[in-house]
Amino acid sequence: MRKLFHWPLDPASRLVRLVLAEKQLEVELVISPPWKPAEEVTRLFSNPVGPVLVDRSQHGHVVANHTHAIVEFLEEAYPEFRILPPLAPDRAEARRLWRWVETRFESEINGSILAERIAQAVQRTNVPDSTLLRRGAHALRSVLTYLNALCEETSYLTGRQPTIADLAAAANISALDYFGDVSWDNVPDLRDWYVRMKSRPCFRDLLKDTIVGAKPSAHYADLDF
Repeated sequence: MRKLFHWPLDPASRLVRLVLAEKQLEVELVISPPWKPAEEVTRLFSNPVGPVLVDRSQHGHVVANHTHAIVEFLEEAYPEFRILPPLAPDRAEARRLWRWVETRFESEINGSILAERIAQAVQRTNVPDSTLLRRGAHALRSVLTYLNALCEETSYLTGRQPTIADLAAAANISALDYFGDVSWDNVPDLRDWYVRMKSRPCFRDLLKDTIVGAKPSAHYADLDF
């Protein structure tokens, strides 16, 4: 039995869902908004950060919070479908880029663009903070330009096969793409990469996500844009 407490447009939750799907692990999804965590979550953690996974299996009763704890547990406990490369140097690079992606999005982008979009759609705030949106848009352009440069050389961010770095980037970008905040015409190689990513079976459920108060962008679930 496996249960994930998540919120559909939370990039961290999306990453864990992608990893679970890549590993073909069944899971019960329970909605737990970041601003109002589910009661079971607050019983487990006084101050939870991001998604919470409860796994009851041959590994015992495991409770993990935050993407790194959850993903590393899943990679060790369920090695049949790997999301980290087989060679140690390549694993190090995948982990480096995974951390870089999460740090840049969390510190410079999601707290501005994504938070503003969600506040307007879900929490019904009236006036968006234009300064925050401009700051986030500038940071987003910088991150996407860097990721686009990586995709000019290889099919995926760290080589020929997708890894946790690709899943982390796709999780964050997909949440922004829901609101149409990604200027794909400026990053053509990254756009081709994203087509490959969202065409993977693990993406099917994410592309069905909707939230009350905001419809997804017209191309959001279109595998060919």
